[in-house]
Amino acid sequence: MKNAGAPIRFGWLLALLIAVAAYGDEVIYPGYRWVSFGDGLFLHSPVNPLAGPVDSNSVVIVTADGVWVVDTHINPAVARAVIDQIRRVTDLPVTHVVNTHWHDDHTNGNHAYRQAFPDAKIIAHSATLAALRREWPAMKAQRQQAYAAVEAGQILAAADKLEDEDQALGYRIYAGYVAALKPELSGMELIYPDMVFEDKLEFEAGDRRLIVEWLGRGNTDGDVVVWLPDDKALITGDLLVAPIPYAFDSPMVDWIETLDRLAAKGAQTIVPGHGAVQRDNAYLEQVASLLRATVSAVAEARKNGIPFSELSGAVDLSSYEQRFAGDSAEAAYAWRTYYLTPGLKSAWAALGFPLPD
Repeated sequence: MKNAGAPIRFGWLLALLIAVAAYGDEVIYPGYRWVSFGDGLFLHSPVNPLAGPVDSNSVVIVTADGVWVVDTHINPAVARAVIDQIRRVTDLPVTHVVNTHWHDDHTNGNHAYRQAFPDAKIIAHSATLAALRREWPAMKAQRQQAYAAVEAGQILAAADKLEDEDQALGYRIYAGYVAALKPELSGMELIYPDMVFEDKLEFEAGDRRLIVEWLGRGNTDGDVVVWLPDDKALITGDLLVAPIPYAFDSPMVDWIETLDRLAAKGAQTIVPGHGAVQRDNAYLEQVASLLRATVSAVAEARKNGIPFSELSGAVDLSSYEQRFAGDSAEAAYAWRTYYLTPGLKSAWAALGFPLPD
């Protein structure tokens, strides 16, 4: 799809450059930071991507024709803060919102954008829309029910009494979810994408070209990326997550191939779904190497007759754990919880081996 764009006017460019200087790196919501990473390109992200609630990055792209937003945060209150910041940067409206996939840390803020910009188009892959319709209402209801009888302070107090460090970290992350979402869920409307596609959409917005593209399965069936070819900037969603990749129910063999296609883009700036902006392919290649090692080790274990129930003891990925988690207890918890345990299951299933009931 092509949208004709007017040429940039000098006044708009000057205003944008002033905005970049004025709003380059600041706090607009507690626990998050707003950073400029290019001309008219801004990232709003959690300061600690491992803390609760685990939340996505949100990318703001200012064009001469309007503003694009990629992913909308888990907490509508955070999305509203980003909207307020967008209005400080430019008088132009948000015209397009992209949901890179269906997980609620990338989609709950759709509600805030629809309220603020009723005409904005919300773009996603058809598989993402299907997953949202299937999963989102139940997820919202489950969170409401789970959070109704607890307060974040109670959970944090309980965490302080625990001797098991992993359990205490889990409690603290959960407390972050309760604090962020309990005040919001009852009033949050589930706003679904209204522009869906299968392979690729191309847009011209003034001076800027934007390509929204499905390159293959990875984190989910419907992950899409936003590619800015003139800027050499690639926004990946959770196909790439830093500092610890997520491997929940991921089609791991397909994921490796999708990461290879990402690497082939030749991006000079890569914005992952969580974590810091990358300026080369080094981290992407590190994740691809991890996935290949995981699939290979699981295949070898199966060849040697190891059952799924004994898989975790048979697969040694400790060298990768050191590379990704280092000596941080928080990162080690994330490694075990977000990658290793679900990743072994995902690799086993991706190789076609039967899972126990």
